[in-house]
Amino acid sequence: MEIAEPLASSVSVAYLQGLVDFLQRRGVEPAAFLARVQLPVTILAQRDQRIAASAYLELLGQAVELTGDPDLGLHLGEAVRPGYYGVLGYLVMSCATLADALHRQARYASLVGNLGRVGLADEPPRAGLEPQVAHSWEPLLPQQQRQISEETLAGWTTFGRWVSGLDIPPTEVRFQHPAPPDIGEHQRIFRCPVLFDQVDNALVFPKRLLATPLGQADAQVRRMLDAYADRLLGELRQGPHVLDRARLELARQLPEQGADLERLAQALALSARTLQRRLREAGLSFSQLVDETRQQLVLHYLRDPALELADIAFLVGFSEPGSLARAFRRWTGQSPGEYRRHLSLISEDPAP
Repeated sequence: MEIAEPLASSVSVAYLQGLVDFLQRRGVEPAAFLARVQLPVTILAQRDQRIAASAYLELLGQAVELTGDPDLGLHLGEAVRPGYYGVLGYLVMSCATLADALHRQARYASLVGNLGRVGLADEPPRAGLEPQVAHSWEPLLPQQQRQISEETLAGWTTFGRWVSGLDIPPTEVRFQHPAPPDIGEHQRIFRCPVLFDQVDNALVFPKRLLATPLGQADAQVRRMLDAYADRLLGELRQGPHVLDRARLELARQLPEQGADLERLAQALALSARTLQRRLREAGLSFSQLVDETRQQLVLHYLRDPALELADIAFLVGFSEPGSLARAFRRWTGQSPGEYRRHLSLISEDPAP
């Protein structure tokens, strides 16, 4: 049975800066906030550094509690600035058309963070409506799905209006999560029908808008930033960061040997103390690394209908399927069966 390799889920410090800046404007002091996931405030000066995706999602949840703002994700997206997307933000600004910008956004999205998958596809034809496209986003981790989905789509909307100069609302916006009690902020920001309990998270807009020229287009700058982004993407895919190597090695060890700090450190040619320190620098403890790696593996394996829960439990180092089911409910609020049924709905009906 083939062992899956977990995706290297991490977030750039440039993107983290957006959350820190937003909270600082609301009176939340950066050092104390970052300390909640054992990150030093000095990490903000290391713009090329990355932190674990789970650490960012934990901070996002903490931010909702600190501010008492249930729409924090929307407000974060509304406040987005080009610098929060790092080199990708400036590359998108230099593109000739909106289609060109979205192509590069999909290609280089992982430079900002490996939090989800980006897609752009034609919508099924609708009577009385011109051809539409759906710019979609699928989260990779189960935590804070409402906040991170709303942050992403609100950020795309805000940034898209800014770079294109168009103040045209989407045709509709779709979210996978249930509708919150009050959707007034969703309606204010998107200014179009906002649908919940959908099979995807997506902005839907007329296909003709893809040809929109961008006001700051600059072919020379775009070529330079393309080359730079390609180099950064190559470095990221090589996985030189200890967090990425630790995840891959742990995925190999879990089925037969389970999770053991000393054994993992030895396989990485590090001392246990050094491995713990390097994980801490990325915002993770060893137990959190194990939990996050299992999450990613289980979400991957559940996409294969040929794998029984007992098989998946073995592959991620659980002693029996019941342990897996309890962990999965803790991660997602669903049973593995419910999650699989949701996946089948998506595959049968990619867009309403």
